[in-house]
Amino acid sequence: MKTLALLMFLSFAAGAQTVTVEVGAKPVGTRARLNLESGAGILETCRDEGPANNRVTCVPSLNSAVVSTHDSAHNNENYCFSTNGTAQYVCRMPYKAITAYQTGMTLVLVADVACSAACSLNIDNVGDISIKKSDGANDPGGALIAGEPQWVFYDGKVFRLMGGGGSRPTGATDRERDSMARRFIASMETMTYAKTVTLETTAGDVHKTTTNNAVGNATINAATAGIAGQHMWVIVVNDQLSGKTISFGGNFKSAGALAGSPGKSATLQFISDGSAWYEVARTTNL
Repeated sequence: MKTLALLMFLSFAAGAQTVTVEVGAKPVGTRARLNLESGAGILETCRDEGPANNRVTCVPSLNSAVVSTHDSAHNNENYCFSTNGTAQYVCRMPYKAITAYQTGMTLVLVADVACSAACSLNIDNVGDISIKKSDGANDPGGALIAGEPQWVFYDGKVFRLMGGGGSRPTGATDRERDSMARRFIASMETMTYAKTVTLETTAGDVHKTTTNNAVGNATINAATAGIAGQHMWVIVVNDQLSGKTISFGGNFKSAGALAGSPGKSATLQFISDGSAWYEVARTTNL
């Protein structure tokens, strides 16, 4: 809140005592009396300091019932806790009741029951507004969990969830706990073939190399031991001239060297336990 500087200059005319008031160095008026009124959010308190001081002191202050203070804004001003036991959530703002929903307003909503399909929110009896996912179109459908706080904001039409959607309800099946998508496409690293090949485990999940007859046999080393539970696949394409033997060295626990055949390919799958890559499958002569 910007403070308005009020500059008051007193002058005394011959035969009559008057007060000239200026605001921002611009005269407002000259009268025998000055009246201070409290405005929206501002309170005025004045005291007469007596004949000895020959002055009246006025002190403006903030009306915290209208203007939020720093402490109230950082306390729980935007906390909305519904306890009505339904998915038509109802709550009141703990600091000051709102009179209308404003586009862009945000708050933390804690529901006492889960929203398994459609749900709504009514704050300070302003009215029921639908709650949607972050896209503003789809119902939460399980994204609101009882007792779990969620940031929501009003887009002018509906309340949108701003969080990641919450955890799955208690008792959900393993399939419901897993991430589901239409398809997953892994990134692929093409490795330059050499006597010693370094496989960059952070470059993707699929790593491919094509042998070169001038180089001969080779050894593949993993740059890191990976993250526990991480999977990766290695594709080795053998050149047309002769079969090459590919060994797996640093950070690998393999089933042994891969003996290639001219013009044939092989695939190998590995999984990491955080300390090494363990071979779990290989297919040759593709």
